[in-house]
Amino acid sequence: MDESKQEATVAFDLSELTEFQFGPDWARTDASSSPERFTKSVHPGRDHKRGEARRDRSSRPMQRKDTHPGRRDERAKSPRRELPEPSKGLRVEVRPCNPILALFATEIQRQKRALSLLDLSRVVVAKKNRYDLVFMKQEGGPMLIHSLKEDGSCWLTEEEALAYLQHAPWFSEFYSSEQEPVDPPKGTFTGIAVCSLGGEVIGPVNWHGYQPAITQLYKNKYSSMSLGAFRASITVNKDEAAVQDWLQKASSRTVWHPTREEDRDKVLTSMKEVEQDFREHHYSQVFEVVEKVFINGSTPPSRLSPGLAAHLSILSGKHRRNPQILIPNLCHGLARHHMPIYKWHGFHYTGPNRIRAVPAETVLADRMAAILKWCQENSGKKVDVMFAELSGVPAGTDEASKQAAADAYAPYTADMIWLMEQGFILVTNDNSVWFPKGEASPEKVKA
Repeated sequence: MDESKQEATVAFDLSELTEFQFGPDWARTDASSSPERFTKSVHPGRDHKRGEARRDRSSRPMQRKDTHPGRRDERAKSPRRELPEPSKGLRVEVRPCNPILALFATEIQRQKRALSLLDLSRVVVAKKNRYDLVFMKQEGGPMLIHSLKEDGSCWLTEEEALAYLQHAPWFSEFYSSEQEPVDPPKGTFTGIAVCSLGGEVIGPVNWHGYQPAITQLYKNKYSSMSLGAFRASITVNKDEAAVQDWLQKASSRTVWHPTREEDRDKVLTSMKEVEQDFREHHYSQVFEVVEKVFINGSTPPSRLSPGLAAHLSILSGKHRRNPQILIPNLCHGLARHHMPIYKWHGFHYTGPNRIRAVPAETVLADRMAAILKWCQENSGKKVDVMFAELSGVPAGTDEASKQAAADAYAPYTADMIWLMEQGFILVTNDNSVWFPKGEASPEKVKA
């Protein structure tokens, strides 16, 4: 079957676009967005009723039977990572990222379907890589230090940017490292402190470098939580093998060398020295201070200032729970891609064209006139029902019958696509066809 025939008989399903996995694949990744719910949302009046029902359910206390009491105890013992305060002095918006807007525009124009912006908003917020957070500095707000590299990192202070240095994927561009032997720590060690959050080995509690090691680990990786909660996560492994393993590793140290040709022999013995060297030679090559920055929703919190990561976490959750608040920015984004936006039964839609009545002076061929008349009398029924009734050829189950139906439907398909492009009729993502100007309310139509 050629594309023109497929276009009218295949439901709006973007699951073929593997980068974003819409349609049934999307429903599998987000149980709250089932295929049934996605289909029904083309009926505008039902969205409000479902919203009321969801609010009623959400107000009831949830009771969950825990069949594994021991697990409950384990969870109680694990310290919760506290969310830091969102940084003040910033205006923050969530916007659909440009690639998904371009994808929407291309696919909607190809399949000629009308889609509600609420459905599209659900698609966007279902995956973090489909939207950006836009941070805009307000008067008196903090400076935004954005990486010129492609790691998406952003910081509010120079100290935060430098602390990220050794974890940055581009660190090896500027520094190489090697191990050199040193005298092992002296003393009697009976246990090794370990951070239970990430499994990092800190060292013996009676080792002179224990407190600096804790401070460095907290600063580099866990500063988004309170110091008390971080210290509570530390356990002590008293196994002799763990002690010997630590002693062996403590018998060498890491040193760094700049990759600059003129300073390759320079030895930097601590990260503090590396940070100072980076500040003097490379900082301006990597970081810039900006007033406005786009941060993709999938950016790991470890690449953001804790205050920015808090904005990301809070707004991502808010938009997943309430996708409708993305609609205004989705409107602006689709408009930039020359997609028409219109209201139908109180809800925002986009499609190949705005809906409009057929001008009185328009002269239509018999087949187009028949399609319009059928749509006016049967608004809300399925496209394949229309084809079968107008052509007199029912859709078959065997290959010969399917081909006969395809051949009979082809002329109607071409005419229907033209009417869709003009905005005279709508076909929604569940393959329902609507006569948008003057049809009965969708809630009263039996498909």
